[in-house]
Amino acid sequence: MTLELVQQIFIESHRELRIGRSCPAIYVEFYPFVGINHTIRFKHGKFYVRLSDLFKESPAHVIRALAIILLSKLYCRQIPPAIRSTYSVFINSLEMKEKSLLTRSQRGHKLLLNPKGQHFDLTPLFDKLNAEYFSSQLTDISLGWSFRKSRRILGHFDPSHSSITISRIFDDLKVPENIVSYILFHEMLHAQFSTSSNSDLKNQHSQQFKIEERKFKWYKESNDWLKSHL
Repeated sequence: MTLELVQQIFIESHRELRIGRSCPAIYVEFYPFVGINHTIRFKHGKFYVRLSDLFKESPAHVIRALAIILLSKLYCRQIPPAIRSTYSVFINSLEMKEKSLLTRSQRGHKLLLNPKGQHFDLTPLFDKLNAEYFSSQLTDISLGWSFRKSRRILGHFDPSHSSITISRIFDDLKVPENIVSYILFHEMLHAQFSTSSNSDLKNQHSQQFKIEERKFKWYKESNDWLKSHL
């Protein structure tokens, strides 16, 4: 897919959306983002578009869907369901998932603190949960506390580095152990689901995920505690 063709698709998509004005000049480039990311900016009367370089070989109908999505977001327009579906099917294909994981592992760099914090050690908690809920089948996963005490990102599973990070805000004597276990269990579920052919990069908390999450023995108590303390 040449940049000239991509540019033309953006011009046609702008016309298709009936913005009500002539299409400004568009500058497009493929950019080596860590994951599947795209950006569009309107500056000095021109569009500046950066598309993930993983899309260099993508078909024209996918680029069209992406163009409409980016332009719709820029102009605060509703994205047509069919367009959203076209894009979602493409990025959730096995080929794109593999490409995304490969580039993330090559371009990204994961920084973790030691899993043994001041008050909680994530390793024995992981082993206990792994045996109780996952038949000890989750292996080769790096564990660590986050560098920052984040209240926004409580935990994160990174499939490209096969790592689980737990917010250091929970490494506190005032936090019950079952809360730490619940956050860890949630991320372990993401690890399990990441190997499934039905995993969705854009909808990681699917209905099936939520069903499995409720199997945690302190599910309700943990959620109640989080709501009242965070």
